[in-house]
Amino acid sequence: MKLAVAAAVYGVVAAAQGSSHSTACCLKLNEAPGLADKVYFPDSTDYTDRMDSYWSVSAALNPWCVVQPSNAEDVSVTLKTIAANNCTFGVRGGGHGSFAGSNSVEDGITIDFGNMNSTTYHPETKIASIQPGGHWQTVYDTLAPHGVVVTGGRAGTVGVGGFITGGGNSFHSASHGFAADQVANFEIVLADGSIVDANATSNADLWQALKGSGANFGLVTRFDMYTIEFPDPKNPVIWGGNLIYDLSAGPKVVDALVDFAENVHKDENSSSIVYWAYIPAIGGMILNAAIENTLGEVAPPAFDAYYAAGNITQDTTKVDLMSVVANELGAGQPAGFRNAWFTLAFDNDARVMNYAVDKFYTLNEDLENAVGVDSGFNTLCMFQPISKSIVEKGVKNGGNIMGLDHYIERGNGIMFLLTLAINGADKEAIAFALVKAYTEDVDNYAKSLDLAWEWKYLNYAHKVQDVISTFGEAAIEKLKAASVKYDPRGVFQNLRRSGFKIPV
Repeated sequence: MKLAVAAAVYGVVAAAQGSSHSTACCLKLNEAPGLADKVYFPDSTDYTDRMDSYWSVSAALNPWCVVQPSNAEDVSVTLKTIAANNCTFGVRGGGHGSFAGSNSVEDGITIDFGNMNSTTYHPETKIASIQPGGHWQTVYDTLAPHGVVVTGGRAGTVGVGGFITGGGNSFHSASHGFAADQVANFEIVLADGSIVDANATSNADLWQALKGSGANFGLVTRFDMYTIEFPDPKNPVIWGGNLIYDLSAGPKVVDALVDFAENVHKDENSSSIVYWAYIPAIGGMILNAAIENTLGEVAPPAFDAYYAAGNITQDTTKVDLMSVVANELGAGQPAGFRNAWFTLAFDNDARVMNYAVDKFYTLNEDLENAVGVDSGFNTLCMFQPISKSIVEKGVKNGGNIMGLDHYIERGNGIMFLLTLAINGADKEAIAFALVKAYTEDVDNYAKSLDLAWEWKYLNYAHKVQDVISTFGEAAIEKLKAASVKYDPRGVFQNLRRSGFKIPV
């Protein structure tokens, strides 16, 4: 009754505003089989709760209505209704996208997978079936009693669906490839409402196209992932944490990362991220190396250079559950801010990283002058390896669509991420121009040394970065062919308003 009243009120208000198409789209959904209690209208509590649950305030757009399917059949009905009525839409998985339009829509319908968040382990096949609306924290906690894990997010707050379809860089990337490379089967609802499987033997072209390209062909309703057994299934732990350094150690820490990236193949169970974080609220700049070993080996030789760098002011590494380590990493990027992320990639060369760090100090001075510390802004300058080990695992597992096999011919690389978190739309607009210019400056410096890669990681990119075009011509042709085959009406290219699209 509550939703019926909300729908009626919404219809009156929207009609009064001349929004007849938005009214028709949302009311058609509300009348569709099985969806009556799953369509939320503006001014309803359910609608407000979903808006308030976004990780990034920038991404929390206000759609005409929100539909929360409970199963693949609901998704099928939703897509058929949307396509039949030419309704624009956006897609939300776990809700960890950063920018406006990453996982919602202003003029359209947001399909919200928040109620499809379960994880089921099948011991007979050692497959974990994971729905798109969950978060990795819960996935890890569900799988731990079975002594297994999957190649999931390194921060527990990250959502499942977007992470995997965007590629998915994990603690296990060097040993098993990207998260998308570990998907045995995608259950996906196509634009015409059909529910199909995509795997190595059925719709294999779609299976490959889904690995790293986002939501360009349909809506994935289940990821069947290969699991990884812990060395001791009764004690499902990893070793990891943070090495926090005095800032004077910066050049040596960069050298340690260069050495680590060149030697990942010697210990594919170890992973590392190095970053500078500027957080005025807690005193300013922090230098941190996040290091992990998925076998639970304490301080393996892979990290000798990190310890030899010296000037370590705090060491939080420990042996603990995957979810605990992931939760600690996620705590560094809390919800409730407006966010802007930019990404680059370049050869594994200390010169580019040292340049980026030097300019990062200047960037933060400029931000303080432009928006003030009362804006609550904080920034992060992060580096992590793109190793041949990661790319080779992807090829071995049937290939993904990200095109890194071409770039890795240059040698090992570095994935760069610049993040901005801030309060206030006006402050975000001012800061955005500065962080965008900073990223372009770093890219131009890498180009001047012939060290830059065109390639960009979808999950870290801002919408102004033309991500999919950087995957290479061969990948784009495969994506276009899959789009014509599985979405001949172009629903996901023309009506979908969230995420990244296949270049025309």
